[in-house]
Amino acid sequence: MSVRALLTLTTALTGVVVGASPAIADPVGTTASAAPLATAFDTAAARYDVPRDLLVALGYAESRLDMHGGAPSAAGGLERVVVPGGVGTLSTDYGPAAWAPASTSNYTVASRPGSHQVNRIVIHTAQGSYSGTVGWFQNPAAQASAHYTFRSSDGAVTQSVREKDIAWHAGNWTYNTQSIGIEHEGFVDNAAWLTDAMYRASAALTRSLATKYGIPKDRAHIIGHNEVPGATHTDPGPNWNWTYYLQLVNGITGVGSGTVSTSTSTLNVRSGPGANYPVVGSVAGGAAVAVYCQAVGSTVTGPYGTTAVWNRIGTNRYVSDAYVLTGYDGYIPNVPRC
Repeated sequence: MSVRALLTLTTALTGVVVGASPAIADPVGTTASAAPLATAFDTAAARYDVPRDLLVALGYAESRLDMHGGAPSAAGGLERVVVPGGVGTLSTDYGPAAWAPASTSNYTVASRPGSHQVNRIVIHTAQGSYSGTVGWFQNPAAQASAHYTFRSSDGAVTQSVREKDIAWHAGNWTYNTQSIGIEHEGFVDNAAWLTDAMYRASAALTRSLATKYGIPKDRAHIIGHNEVPGATHTDPGPNWNWTYYLQLVNGITGVGSGTVSTSTSTLNVRSGPGANYPVVGSVAGGAAVAVYCQAVGSTVTGPYGTTAVWNRIGTNRYVSDAYVLTGYDGYIPNVPRC
């Protein structure tokens, strides 16, 4: 069966248009009756010359043909799901973002910056998944929201509250009225969620917001939730790399490249910038690597001299610069420090 046939069937069943950015499935309350379901199978079968019964069998295997009366499935939780690669409407505030509006019970309508000056950006860690966070903001019982949420795997972003409106994210009304809240998929005690893709996508948004609202690109105005007066939360947590993030926000966004050289077949990759960090993998001699940022660590001697510079080649994956030919002696221009 062709992918187009499956997409057509999916579109007919859900009543949404396939797009290029992640967003949410149909609003809760949409009811799929038997007649539209049968018509959808007939249409897809005729258009793509696929046996109707085969489509029905596949549909049954995947969903039991149960639309749950528009309510979430038991297997999918309480929440509506952000569809990766998917469907929906784009944000009118920030072009790369999908638009998945929070419940009106979870934010305050305003007319910022006219009604309230926007002078801070507050960084959060969601303590949960991307789809779960967006879905929670759509639950009237949440009594919480943020303007934007980022996905760990690829930096995809969904907007839940318009920038002109006041999201309930900071736990401090004054800070709520004067800030933009940005959530990030993951957990404060697990650094694996903090991918370069998410850091860079989030920093691009923060840079755009700072320019739009005249917010200084510094730590006095780009803060963590834990820094809000009266905050009881600890996010974004000790694993959040402010040094790296603020450099990205300020336009130091280069990605270096290099070639690994080692006297053995492979070079150990470590979880941090130093020989004392655990080995988390290896990279073959002669392999090309991307360098997302560089840090000072333990001093190492290798084919390219003696240095304390370490290159981050992936999320929590470091190799000594002494083993990487980058074309530069030490730091690579426009590549951030970790």
